[in-house]
Amino acid sequence: MRAAPSAAAAGWAPRVGARAEARRARVGGGTRGGARVPVVVRASGDTEDTLSALDRLVPGARREAEARAPPPAAEDGETPAGSLEAEARPRAIVREVTVELEPPDNVAVASFEVASASTRVVQSVIAPPLGIAFEESAAGEIVVAEIVPGSNAERAGAGSVAVGDVLRACSAMIPEMKYGVGGLMLGGNGRPGFRRVLFVAPAGDDFNTGVSFDQTMAALISNAKAGNFEVNLVVERRSASSS
Repeated sequence: MRAAPSAAAAGWAPRVGARAEARRARVGGGTRGGARVPVVVRASGDTEDTLSALDRLVPGARREAEARAPPPAAEDGETPAGSLEAEARPRAIVREVTVELEPPDNVAVASFEVASASTRVVQSVIAPPLGIAFEESAAGEIVVAEIVPGSNAERAGAGSVAVGDVLRACSAMIPEMKYGVGGLMLGGNGRPGFRRVLFVAPAGDDFNTGVSFDQTMAALISNAKAGNFEVNLVVERRSASSS
């Protein structure tokens, strides 16, 4: 295992943790109705068919069809749908967050499952270099493993990011061409720029070992590469009983 770099030389370079299955990296020691939508980016590459899209547009039609349809027959060893045992199973707890990337116009809304009802979702804005070491866990999550002493993350206070927090989303910068008012209509030349988006970190079934961690680190790094923009972080903070 390579020795950990000092806080001053932390930079954005990733490093491998002690466990063979784990990956670790130390990070730094859309206007509605226009081309800026969406402002939420997911790395899982979710796709949907036409019927699923229509179900979301007309949710009532789907509920009526499900009410008319008989419950599917349970196969051997399965719990029948609608049984008391099935209803007693814990339901997924979903939290929705609103992140002001560039208020008032560029505001992102994202939702994700959390571990329990006692889980807190904490937002913070920290200037790079962050000074946070992230690690890939065996459960398919990206966890805060270390806060570098004297770093911007430490100066932000314990209420922002803490060791053990699970990274759920962060701001990221995507390259795009910028045009002045009327420049596109008049055939004017644009100039390279960046668009600020919210990157939702893959977790659980969406986590692709060896890929998702690198994608998330690249999203974090993009804030500094685009011009040392402050980083919006959304973390999940679990109680001791739910971790």
